[in-house]
Amino acid sequence: MSHRWRDRLIEAVSPLQSGVRGLQVNGFRPPDVTAYRPARTAAVLVPFVDLPDPLLVLTRRADHLPNHPGQVSFPGGAAEEDDATAVETALREAQEEIGLPPDAAHPIGFLDRMDTVSDYRVLPVVALIRPPVRWKIDAREVAEVFTVPASVVLDRSRYEVVPYERDGEVHMVHVMHWQEKKIWGVTAGMLINLITRLERVDEHADPAVRRAAE
Repeated sequence: MSHRWRDRLIEAVSPLQSGVRGLQVNGFRPPDVTAYRPARTAAVLVPFVDLPDPLLVLTRRADHLPNHPGQVSFPGGAAEEDDATAVETALREAQEEIGLPPDAAHPIGFLDRMDTVSDYRVLPVVALIRPPVRWKIDAREVAEVFTVPASVVLDRSRYEVVPYERDGEVHMVHVMHWQEKKIWGVTAGMLINLITRLERVDEHADPAVRRAAE
């Protein structure tokens, strides 16, 4: 991964940008009162393999799961009582689901919290992964693990916005197809959030720096 790309990513996902500071489990929820507040908190890991051409790690959920079966997602899950922070939740879940050693992951920041239809408020934890990594899948939760080039998954032009109906309501969601995989829903929403943050970083960069990154 080039130093410039790494610097852009770190700046885009820094705690200052996300408004998350303490990262305590009880602090996943923002302080404002909203009409809908999920009952549970969770965290996912957004892992980029730190290579000259970085790769984003994604999973396909097991087909027998009650929530979002077979869908593309990030490794992650519900916060447990022993998890002191969102980072601990994300790293623990990644180790359990895909065998990622915690010491191979370097968390660098966060994306915006997102609410899911399964009644979770999820905090995405962005991390750089030191290669090589050998995946060890927990078949109870994960059908497969795969990677997508960052240059592909962070290209806004590859996404389309389509209608999705649930419980009689139509929602507009982002969708991207990679080979035979469909990346959509909350996972695509998190990636669009990251794309938007990177675009904001580029907008405020010095023109000479922007040209060097192109």
